[in-house]
Amino acid sequence: SLDRIFDEGLENIFARHTFLAEGVRQAVSAWGLSLCAKEPQWYSDTVTAILVPEGKDANQVIKHAYHRYGLSLGAGLSVVAGKLFRIGHLGDLNELMLMSAISGAEKSLIDNGIKVEPASGAAAASKYWTANPGDK
Repeated sequence: SLDRIFDEGLENIFARHTFLAEGVRQAVSAWGLSLCAKEPQWYSDTVTAILVPEGKDANQVIKHAYHRYGLSLGAGLSVVAGKLFRIGHLGDLNELMLMSAISGAEKSLIDNGIKVEPASGAAAASKYWTANPGDK
C-alpha cells in the first residue's frame, strides 16, 4: 500500500479524490437531490452525504442497495439517521468503481419510489470526468 502511495504521490492522490468527489456531486445534482453539506466550503472529498426526499427512508435505500445489488452505502448518523445515505470516494478508487456505486445507488433510489431519471447520475458523473481529465 505504501509503495502505491509513494508511486502516485500525495498531491496526485488528493487531486484524484477531489476529481472523483466532484463526479459524485454531479450525479447527485442530476438526480435532483440535495447534499447534506449546504455550501461548497463544506463539501468533502472523502464522502458525499445525499439527502433523500422528505417522507422517504434512507435506511431502506441503503438496505435495498446491499441486499439487491451488493452495494454498501453509508448511513446517516444521529440527527440525520434515516434522512441520508453516503457514497464514499476515498482510497484506491477510480471512475469506473464509482460509476458502479452511483448506478447501484440510483437503482436503489428508483426501486424505493424516489423519482430520479434512470442513468442520469452515471451520465452526469461521466460527463464531468470526461470534460475534466486534467483535474485528477
